[in-house]
Amino acid sequence: MVTYFKTLNTGSISDGSYAEKTWTPNTDIVIKKVLLVERSDISLSNAQVYISIAAKPYTFTYVPGSAIGQDLEYCWKPNLEVSKGSEIYFKIVNNTGSSINVDIVIEFERK
Repeated sequence: MVTYFKTLNTGSISDGSYAEKTWTPNTDIVIKKVLLVERSDISLSNAQVYISIAAKPYTFTYVPGSAIGQDLEYCWKPNLEVSKGSEIYFKIVNNTGSSINVDIVIEFERK
């Protein structure tokens, strides 16, 4: 099966601030992998990440950004079916001590 990538960029998030990003697929998909890539290689251990997909939370209350991972081999692999029109929501709270700029990368297959 062919996989595709969708990237959501947070832009610069200053320390103590947050960014929210959403994506609503226009077809049924299966999320294979999710990665968080900080563009300056700053550790995301002190960034709090909230994820909800189709109004179902996948973080209770949050997860450190480093736990999601930034490597295709070692990242979150939910293998999750998402229906067309369902919202995929991310919130990243920056407590790293400096500004961060995060790419949220979603690898998926079309159903």
